[in-house]
Amino acid sequence: MTDPRPAPRWGEYADVPPAAPPVAAEPPLPDPAPAPVRPRRTGDMVITVALLVIGLYDVIVGFGTYANLTPIFTEVFAQQGFGEFTSVELATTVGMVANVLRVTILVATIAISLWLMSRGRRAFWVPLVGGAVAIIVVVICFIIVMANDPALATYIDNMG
Repeated sequence: MTDPRPAPRWGEYADVPPAAPPVAAEPPLPDPAPAPVRPRRTGDMVITVALLVIGLYDVIVGFGTYANLTPIFTEVFAQQGFGEFTSVELATTVGMVANVLRVTILVATIAISLWLMSRGRRAFWVPLVGGAVAIIVVVICFIIVMANDPALATYIDNMG
């Protein structure tokens, strides 16, 4: 190997980097493979839709009942011997709150279920969780009404 340049004198060529070999052009990358499509889960979709329809039916049918809880609490208090139910206004207010919360939970449950089903993921568990949350909300609403009624407080005081 001979260098066509003249011999360096006292570091003349020290600052010049050696010529880099030419870089071969890389072949273009192949197109990325399409994302695998998740198979449709027909059974999951049927179960999810059935559970959503049951939830919708429950909210529609129960709307009138929750709007007027006074007869229910009056009957329960009479059957249990608690005395006369007197928290009528609170029962009406809490019933409306329960209705609004149940509708909100149902709408959120439907939205999440549809979102999961559109992505091919399992969604049957969403209506089950939504139903459990709705039951917990209703129980809390009933406890609030019963705990604030003076007849029940008197009954509990007389027990001790």
